Order: sequence, then structure tokens, then C-alpha cells
Amino acid sequence: MGLALLLVTVGCGSSGSKGDAGTVDEDSGSRKDGGVPGEGGPADAGPGDAGTDPLACEKQHGVCAGAKRAMVGGAYESECTALSYGADYESAETRCDGLDNDCDGVTDPSFASRVMNVDGPYASAPSILKTDHGVFVSWEYPGIRVLRLNTDLVLQEAVTVPLPWEREEGQTQVIRRSTLVRTHEGMALVYATMASGNRPPLRAYLVPLDDQGVPKTGPEGESREASLLEWQGDGRSPRMATSPRGDRVVVVWLTGTEQTPPFQVMGTVTDLQGRVLVAPKVLFTSSEGKQPWLNGVLVLRNEEVLVSMNEEAHAMSGDTVRLRRFDTHLDPVGDERSFELAYGSGPRLVDLGAARGGPLESPVLLMRSRVGPPWVTQVQVVQNLFDGGVPQTWTEVPTPQVVWYGALADEGTLRLAWLSEYKDHEAPSPGGDPMLGWTARLWTQDEGDSPVDRTPGLEDLPLHRYAQWVLMEKLAPRRVGALYMTSTVEGSFLDAVRYCTP
Repeated sequence: MGLALLLVTVGCGSSGSKGDAGTVDEDSGSRKDGGVPGEGGPADAGPGDAGTDPLACEKQHGVCAGAKRAMVGGAYESECTALSYGADYESAETRCDGLDNDCDGVTDPSFASRVMNVDGPYASAPSILKTDHGVFVSWEYPGIRVLRLNTDLVLQEAVTVPLPWEREEGQTQVIRRSTLVRTHEGMALVYATMASGNRPPLRAYLVPLDDQGVPKTGPEGESREASLLEWQGDGRSPRMATSPRGDRVVVVWLTGTEQTPPFQVMGTVTDLQGRVLVAPKVLFTSSEGKQPWLNGVLVLRNEEVLVSMNEEAHAMSGDTVRLRRFDTHLDPVGDERSFELAYGSGPRLVDLGAARGGPLESPVLLMRSRVGPPWVTQVQVVQNLFDGGVPQTWTEVPTPQVVWYGALADEGTLRLAWLSEYKDHEAPSPGGDPMLGWTARLWTQDEGDSPVDRTPGLEDLPLHRYAQWVLMEKLAPRRVGALYMTSTVEGSFLDAVRYCTP
């Protein structure tokens, strides 16, 4: 009888939000232990209820299964804590260990969060880079900002990068690309611009950043930046990358128009101060009648440069994806490789690193291909690029859905995330805005596993017409983040999902 008076009946339910303030639980894990909290399972019975051991803890799912109250100061805990539940217990789950640590019936859940409101529509893909000091994102509208997030993808600071034409009188330029890179002096932002109206010249700059993502300044407080390129001819689709040693910058771009042929891919190499190491030279020339697009550049671990492009045939009848290696002087090495695909191939290069072999074994090529009937869009991966590798299909979505994907090299493992986008063109656009009304599901896939739907909640994500990207970054062991942009009549937002990998 005295023991019964010491016990307090406590209801059992979900442990509530598992993320930080402002995050939302997503039930993407598997249910275990024979019940759902709040639906009459054994976890709903308090101590002393009929059929329940009076020493049993409130929570009985996951790592709490079979837990009994611990003795504290000669008396049983009135409400069970980690003393009763054991070392694997967490009041709010943070681990990616394959266990239901907070005992709510969900194992390794995903967490969705809103990173920030976006000032306006954002068309081109931002870049992302994780360091020991945070997760950094380059954001281009308006101007360029460097966002510093913590590993829970909560915004800590947004720093504006001073632009040359804002500091001194001069012609306003249009930002065409920005990329966060690692150098031997630390993190840096490399970005490319064109004159207003997309007219020459095409310029590229490097801005060194400190550990917090703030642009470094000189001894008199002046802005530090290096001019990497000033191309007086036509220039489009710039791409930039640094060498593995972080001492060189490669800039590639597309030049030529139908009125001023030929279409060519150009490249140059500089050091971090902008001193030219390799003057601009032609890397590819496109055949007449095709529209080329420049996709990516990688500097491999042997210092060779790998460049990919695709050529669109007229009437959107197909794509030719081309890629080739170049030495440190940007002279061709080996044979060019090409792949014939449907229109909209969207190729991307990823280097999986030393865990996948030597510098010529680790790069992979990702592409989209439309096949049928029945028509589907496939995401394909080509490994062994320089040893006869052929496309392998990872996943596919039915037409008319469109795939916009991102990729992550995680210690030798390839991971993907994508938006499967769709619009009902018969339905009215939200608020009468023709740029709204697209919707999507967010999917992820790890190498060797099946796709997983990571969309927060049951409703599809609302998208802007140009929300055509997904950023991916490793946040912690077995924890990955995917960032994307959503848009409604109320505005646009940078959103994120954090999830566990196998």
C-alpha cells in the first residue's frame, strides 16, 4: 500500500518535437514494438494500471521496451529518466543509430525546418560547403550573401559580400554563378558576372572568407578580392573549381552564338591572386546545328581537369553529353567520351574520393534520360568513366514529372536527393502568378538502397518555376541535410530536411 502511494500515474505518449525550436517531426521511420503512442497500446498504461507491472516505466517502445523504474535515494523514480531507460535513451532523438532512442515508436526520424524567408525568386543553383565552423551556403539574390548555418541547419548569420560595382562607380554587372570553394588559405567565394543585358565582358572574382564566412579585408580595411578573368568576348555558363591542393582556380565558360559561331568551351587557370597560369584556350568545339550547355568542372586528385557539357539537337530531339580530361596546361588527355540521351539530360560530375580508388576511378557522371513507352525519366550513374563504364539506372519517375537532383559524395558513397516536379497546366496558377503552381515530392536515395520519400507531411511541396535544384551536405556521421526552395503566394522560403543514412 505504501508503495502504491509513492507511485504517480503518468500517461505515455510521443516525446514531441525531436528537433530544435521551429523544426517539425517527420514520421519517416519504421514503427516498432507493436503499437502507436496514443492508440491504446501498452505504452498508454501508467504504473499500476490493470495488466501492467507496477514497476514498469511509462515508455515501453524502442530502447525503453521492458524498462522498470530505477531506485534513486532509496525510492523508485516517480517518472522514469535515463537511469531507468538506459544509455541509449534520449528525451529528444538526435542519434542516427538504427534505434528508437526516445521511445515514441519511430526509428531515426527525419526533421524538417524552415531556414529563412527568401527575398525573391532564385533561379540558379546556390552552392554549399561544410567546414569545422558550420555549413555555408552562397545565396545570390539580391547581390551575394554567405549564409552560415549550424549542423541542425538553423541560420546563424547572413553576410553580404561587397561587390566591385557597389564600392566604386562603374557598370552594374549581373551575377551568373557563385561557388564556395576550399583553398590552402581557407574557404573562399568564387563568382562570375556579365555586364547588364548579358553583354561582355565576362568577369570572375575570388573573395577569401574567414572561418565565419565573412569576407577578409586588408590592413586598411579594404576589400580583398582577386580578379581571375576578364573575357571581352561573348561568355555564358561559367563554372569554377579549385585544385585539390587549393592553390589553383580553373574557370571554364561557353562562348559563341548562332550569329557568331562556332560554339566553344573555353578554359583558363590562375592562382589565388589572379595570376594567369594557363591563358584562355579552347577545350571543346560544338558541331553546327547544336545548342551547347556547360555543366561542370572537376580538378581530379592527380591535378587533371575533367569538364562535362551537353549539346541539344534542334526541336529538343535529343542530347549528346560530352566529357574529357585535360592536363594542368588544359591540353587534352585520352579520348573524349560521349553519351546519347533524350532532351534535358542535366549531367553532373561528382568525385567520390580516395575511398573509391585512384583519381581516375573515383569520378562519376550523373544524367537524366527519358525512355519509353511508357515514358519515364531515369536518373543514371556512370562509373569507371575512363575504363568503359556505362550508364546504370538508379531510379525513375513517370512522365510528365521532371527530376531536379543534387548529389553528395560521402566518404566514397554516392547519395542523391531530388524533387519530382509536376504542374497541372489546366489548373489556375496560385494568385494568378504563372511562375507558381508547380509541386513536388522530395526523394533521397543512397547507393545500393531504394528511394525514400522525405517530403515533410502529406502535402506536396509548392514550388516556384525555377526551383530547379537540391543542395546536399553531410552534417554528422550518418546524418545528411537536403535544402530546397518552396514558394507560395505569401513568398519564397529556403527549407531543409535532415535525415539519417543507413
